[in-house]
Amino acid sequence: MAPELFLDKGEVDGRADIYALGCVAFRMLTGRLVFESTNPLGVMLQHAKTPPEPPSRFAELSIPKSLDQLVLACLEKEPDDRPNSADELWRVLGQIEFDDPWTPER
Repeated sequence: MAPELFLDKGEVDGRADIYALGCVAFRMLTGRLVFESTNPLGVMLQHAKTPPEPPSRFAELSIPKSLDQLVLACLEKEPDDRPNSADELWRVLGQIEFDDPWTPER
C-alpha cells in the first residue's frame, strides 16, 4: 500500500499504483516483500518511513543498476518523486540494458 493511502497527504492518484507496481517488481526480482514485520502495522510504518533496500541486495541473479534505480524510484515515499505515469515507467524500462535479455525464443 502506498504511503499516501494511509497517511493523510491529500488526493491520491495513479502514482499510488506505480508504488504498488514497485512492490510487485521487488517481489518478482527478489522473492521477498519490500518490508517484513511481525504485524501489519509494522509493515505499514515501514512503507511510510523506511527507505527500501535495492532489490539487487537480495536477488540471486544480477540486476542492472538502472533496474534497481527504477524499482527504488517506484517505491519513493513522496508521489512527486515517483515516475508520473505507466507510460513514463514503460519508456524508462525499455531503455534498461540487460546482460542476458529476454527474447521471443526465451
